[in-house]
Amino acid sequence: MKLDYNLKLQQEQRLIMTQELQLAVKLLQLNSVELNEYVEEQLIENPLLERDEKEKEEKEDKEEIIDFINYLDEYRDEEQNFDEDKEYISPLNFVIKQTSLWDYLKEQLMLSPINKIDRKIGDFVIDCIDENGYLTTDINEISKKLNVNIENVERIISLIQTFEPSGVCSRDIKECLIIQLKNRDIDDPILENIINTMLQEVGEGNIIKIAKENGISNEKALEYINIIKTLDPKPGVRYSSDETKYIVPDVILEKIDGKYVVTVNEDCVPNLKINSLYRKLINNKNCPEYNYVKEKLSSALWLIKSIEQRIETIKKVVTAIVEYQIDFFEYGSDLKPLTLKQIADITSLHESTVSRAVKGKYIQTPKGLFEIKNFFIKGIQTKTGEDISTVRLKERIKEIIKSENIENPLSDQQIADKMNNEGLNISRRTVAKYREEMNIPSSSKRKNNIKSYNL
Repeated sequence: MKLDYNLKLQQEQRLIMTQELQLAVKLLQLNSVELNEYVEEQLIENPLLERDEKEKEEKEDKEEIIDFINYLDEYRDEEQNFDEDKEYISPLNFVIKQTSLWDYLKEQLMLSPINKIDRKIGDFVIDCIDENGYLTTDINEISKKLNVNIENVERIISLIQTFEPSGVCSRDIKECLIIQLKNRDIDDPILENIINTMLQEVGEGNIIKIAKENGISNEKALEYINIIKTLDPKPGVRYSSDETKYIVPDVILEKIDGKYVVTVNEDCVPNLKINSLYRKLINNKNCPEYNYVKEKLSSALWLIKSIEQRIETIKKVVTAIVEYQIDFFEYGSDLKPLTLKQIADITSLHESTVSRAVKGKYIQTPKGLFEIKNFFIKGIQTKTGEDISTVRLKERIKEIIKSENIENPLSDQQIADKMNNEGLNISRRTVAKYREEMNIPSSSKRKNNIKSYNL
């Protein structure tokens, strides 16, 4: 056998993520609490790093500042004449804010484009959710208590089921798990059947029985089991522990002189500097610790620079979000459909950078405390370029079905055609998806049975 050896030169481009870039990416996706925890670790590991003395002086004066703020609050309560153009937010709100599962759900409800009656129903339904995230009150009881139609209650329940944590407001564990699948855009009848009929076998890991009952291979059955194991049977627990939970707003939005101003919460950003003693050592190359000090100095400088870059990026992204959703803050209007890509285009940043900049972060506004990612709303554009939210599309689908002839219900394609004629670009599959999310059956099942669905 003859062996041939060839030397082949190949030129290619690769994006290599340096340690410095990795650090910048890591810090960007941390919230304020996580950032401070990370900095504390670095202060221990790197002797060249230390907190700025200015920050210590501010902490020493904290009690006096709080006393002064309390005085201002009392004065403001007594003051009748004030500038209506400048909305006031107490600085105390910038420190910490307690949250709970119910607060988090009502925050998302507030951002939903619904009327006052629906909001009242939503508030009541959320109050009926237990600490595990399940709806514990019967729909009929809610309907009687609020004197509203059962259909309206069911519709609001369906809305809340789209909120986070995924699976919340379910009536039982099966519905909880299936909702989580839908929120992941997983549409698999076999998987749903396993959840509806074979949860015990899933818990036992009975692959053979699951495979046999569903006509699938053992490998596929194992795959389904692993998917189900990633779902959360108690989605509310993470918000409902006995420990008091606090949220530190990463960003503050104030209305000053008629304009909205975005600032990063400086109280939560570590103020660092280089230790002066070690800074002198770096000038002496004959020092035995020179290489060690040089390495630590480089790490310290990159950390300080990355924190500054994090501030600039977050401010840039949030400012773009606020400007895009300005009608919500100014007039309380519905949020407009918004994607990460749109903000990426506006800010000239990569979409992944925008995602990291808003991940797990909160903004304190004149209207309350919100998780920043909730300002991103799914939707489509009309033929004239106008943005329409998913909630509005669902409402239109519901209106069309409500007015249809029950003896000859409209198919999903007919509904899509009707909406397209109205200037709404929507496909048959999207109509079917939204219809199913609202628990409205297909046209064949709706025929002569108007009570079988919720409008």
